[in-house]
Amino acid sequence: MISYRALPLRALAAAIFSLCLAACGGGGDGGCAACGFGASLAGASADPSTAQPPTSPTTPPSTETPSTEPPPPPGTTPPSYVIGGSLTGLPANSKLVLLNNAGDTLTLAANGAFSFAAPVTFNTGYAVTIATQPLWQACRIANGNGTAVANVTSVAVSCADAQALVSTLAGSSATGSADGTGGAARFDSPQSMAMDGSGNIYVMDSDNFVVRKVTPTGEVSTLAGSVVPGYSVGVVVDAGGNVYVADYENNVIRKITPTGDASILAGSTEGWTDATGTDAQFNGPAGLAIDSSGNVYVADYDNNVIRKITPNGTVTTVAGSGSRGAADGQGAAASFDRPNGLKVDASGHIYVADASNHLIRKITPDGVVTTLAGSTQGFADGTGIAAQFDYPWGIALDADGNVYVADSSNNKIRKITPNGVVTTLAGSGTNGSENGFGLTAQFDDPLDVAVDASGNVYVLDDYSVRKISPLR
Repeated sequence: MISYRALPLRALAAAIFSLCLAACGGGGDGGCAACGFGASLAGASADPSTAQPPTSPTTPPSTETPSTEPPPPPGTTPPSYVIGGSLTGLPANSKLVLLNNAGDTLTLAANGAFSFAAPVTFNTGYAVTIATQPLWQACRIANGNGTAVANVTSVAVSCADAQALVSTLAGSSATGSADGTGGAARFDSPQSMAMDGSGNIYVMDSDNFVVRKVTPTGEVSTLAGSVVPGYSVGVVVDAGGNVYVADYENNVIRKITPTGDASILAGSTEGWTDATGTDAQFNGPAGLAIDSSGNVYVADYDNNVIRKITPNGTVTTVAGSGSRGAADGQGAAASFDRPNGLKVDASGHIYVADASNHLIRKITPDGVVTTLAGSTQGFADGTGIAAQFDYPWGIALDADGNVYVADSSNNKIRKITPNGVVTTLAGSGTNGSENGFGLTAQFDDPLDVAVDASGNVYVLDDYSVRKISPLR
């Protein structure tokens, strides 16, 4: 028996080839698979260095684009990636809320890098959108959509001031007394306005001696029971729909219920007395405001003080010495000069349009008076005392704490941020009633402003109610 292990490789191949020939009947033309195998083996070199690698069939090139990262092997947990980016242009003391895939919420209060808390699984889509943005800001997103194959840092969010569009909601430049919709309505020297929770506006139509109601669509009607016997200036509405009127001529504060029943909440003859109901005295009450507890605040115009009336009619003095002046201080140490517009924020701070001082003042719940913005009479945007107003008459507050001012003699609507930065929202400065964008629009001695939940600003201007909408 031949031991194949002992034979050299070439001899072993020859032996196998001979056996193959015998098995195939002696033919060596390669028709037998065994002979073909033997012949190839017989031709093989014993020297591995001279051996040729076997050839394989040609594989056509792939037409698929490889992903950034290969998919995980079957049976393993796919990786997850963080979605983020950067924010620019967000004003101080404001917030922007983003959504990823309509579910993961992220609130941003400062510019810079951001990332969502919930990661996104490999090969899953992401879509970053804006849920809410600051009032009077227009925010945009770039690179907000894609498929997660790695951590994402390229989502770019930028914010800028929204452009103001001025239009007329109700009334016209013509005086009169008529209910109706839009330009068909007529007012006569309206002095102030207030807004309820549904966006309805209540206008003190002073020379018509009535309160008018303007719906968000511009439909004007006369409020039942609102006919007042004297020249009235201020108006405000509480959460229950009760309307309060400052009867400047008769020195009383009137209350009108939703059913039209009118009564005197406080006040009697001209004077300055803290007391309850008709035992109290005012001297030319003008602007009104109301807090969440139902307390009514009064700009006691000719007494140069700020008063407070509780729901049961008890009147106290919040701040002011009674003398004309511009001193900051607490309580009676402070002074005002013909205060008019008032508003109260959710924390109990009172904002005052101190008209003849050309200042916007702020009163803390403890009665401490400071100057938020303004200095001498004039017109200038700026911060704090670098800004100037010319008889600021009415004011309003939005949900972000910005103050809006009807800068009456400048024929402009101004905006003050919580840290006192004053800018001009709309108005060219020229008397008129032209609608348009921002500083191209015209106003004619605007006397009051109001703001709705969407950030639209309403202006009581001459004989009409104007609307300023943010374009985003």
